Formats: sequence, C-alpha cells, structure tokens
Amino acid sequence: MDQLYMLRAFVEAARHQSFSKAAVSLDVTTGSISKAIARLEASIQTRVLHRTTRSVSLTEAAQPYYLSCCRLLEELDEANRRITQERQVDSGRLRLVVHPMLVSETFSRLVSSYHAIAPNVKLMVSVHEGTANLYDGRFDMAILPPHLVEQSAVIRRTLSKSPRILVAAPGYLKQYGTPKAASDLASHFLLLDPGSRKKDTDFIDLLEDGKEVSVSPMSSMDGNEVLLRAAALTGTGIAALSEAMVREDIDMGHLAHILPQCTTSDSNVEICLFYLHRELLPARLRTFVDFCTEFFRSTARNGAKDSRTVLQRVDRREDCELTTV
Repeated sequence: MDQLYMLRAFVEAARHQSFSKAAVSLDVTTGSISKAIARLEASIQTRVLHRTTRSVSLTEAAQPYYLSCCRLLEELDEANRRITQERQVDSGRLRLVVHPMLVSETFSRLVSSYHAIAPNVKLMVSVHEGTANLYDGRFDMAILPPHLVEQSAVIRRTLSKSPRILVAAPGYLKQYGTPKAASDLASHFLLLDPGSRKKDTDFIDLLEDGKEVSVSPMSSMDGNEVLLRAAALTGTGIAALSEAMVREDIDMGHLAHILPQCTTSDSNVEICLFYLHRELLPARLRTFVDFCTEFFRSTARNGAKDSRTVLQRVDRREDCELTTV
C-alpha cells in the first residue's frame, strides 16, 4: 500500500476522530482507512490511534508524529498546487534555440508578436548552427532543419518548406550581367552551401526546367546561409538560398530572383519546431507551439506583412525577454 496514502488516512482519521468521516473525506471505504492505519502502525511499530466503538483519538506517542505528517502533507499539497498553476499560467522561462537562417525581420516580428501575447514569459533565444540536444536540459524547444535535432523521439512540427532559389543584388547584376540560363553561371561568382558541390570536384548540380545540369563556376565562396545572404546583399555574387530566408530582401528590392527555372538539387529547405512532450506541457510552451505554428502558416499564406494577424488568433498574454547567445 502507498505510504503516502497511509499517512493521509491517518491524518484524516485523527482530524475527524472517525474512520467513516475520514473515508468520506478521501472518497474511499471505511475498511480501506482501517487497513491503511493498521499497515502504518505495523510499519512504524507504534500504535497511533485509540479505537473504541464510539470514537477515535490520537495516542500520546503519535501526537508529535501527527503534527509532522500534517506539515509534510501540507507542503506536498502546496508544491502540487504551485506546479499545477505553473502549467496553467503563461509565465516563466522559455529557452529556444534557432538556426541562424531564421534571424531576419520576420523573426523579429515573431518575437515582438509573441511578446504582445505573452508578456510574462521570459523568452531566451540562442542562435546556434550545429545540432541541438533537447534532452540535456539546455533548451525547451528548437526551430531548426530536421537533420540538426539529434533525437528521433521528440515531437516535430513542420513550420515551413521553401525551395532554394538563386538571388543576387541589383548592383552585382548591373555590373556583371543577368544570367539567362544555368550555363551562364559558369562565368559568375557563386555563393554556395558546401554541400552543393559534387564530391572532389568544382561542379555544382542544378535542375533547369526539371533537367539535371552541372555547372563549374568561374569563382565561388562556401559558407552558411547567414554568411551567403550577407555576401549577396553586398554584391559579392549569386547565392543559392532558401526562398523564405530572402523573401523580404526580394520584396524590398535588395536582392533579385534570377533564373526562376533553376533550383539546386537539394531544393527544399524544411524548418521544424521541436519539443520533448506532447502531453502535460506548461502553458508557456503550449502557447508558443500554437502561436509559432499559426505565425508561420499566416506568413506563408499572406506574406510577411500580414503575419501580425496571428495576434487575433492567440489571445493569451505573457513577458518576453529576448537574449541572443
């Protein structure tokens, strides 16, 4: 029999001075109360209650024990109330790790919009390019490409899928010309993800109108998405980047989409939200899952300028403090 139940049975019987009233209080049978107290007495080798046909009372030896049990159970019940309240109230700390490619004006809107609906949540964001382990206790959630999360058992929700497209700054195109076909890229400076090259060669694989094409660029630079975007914006060359990452740059005229008939062979870039458990999530995590899913859905459906409409769909309020690491 559960020792905690034995203690509760003892405290209730002593408090009500009745087995039957204790049974009503705990919603069990009188026999269950009697059995629990008998086992408690056997366990501690001490009689704790005097029983008569008319009443139940504490033994002298059990009086300090009763007070200790009352304090223990009160502290446990208070701890249970606090943790339950924490689950139900949007407050506390949310530690989020995101990929560098997400750090953009769209992500700034995500943070400020979440701040508006969750003013009591302290949102701590780490920008991290490598793999993330949600089981080591450093992060509560991750927004990353699928291959960068180590565990297969975590919950995964796709936020966006977008193709890699070729973009360049208008100044670069004015100076070096706009390529009309994939073969023209051979005379340009290309900004590439290291995985775009064929192994041990200078060739990159592209799809042009659905057909495979290999191009050996005149010059090139490898790097992560953030570096390649920055280089493209300064007019260094032509970059292959996720359409979602450069959508705003194109809308504002900072970059131009070229060769729309061409994509890289690893075309789609998927971004997912990862967290450990589907059930019993604290309120701050449940709210962020719902908010984040709707934010990306709204952005994809209506464009970045309309992403604020997510505020009308999530009506909670929490404090969000952004710390980038």
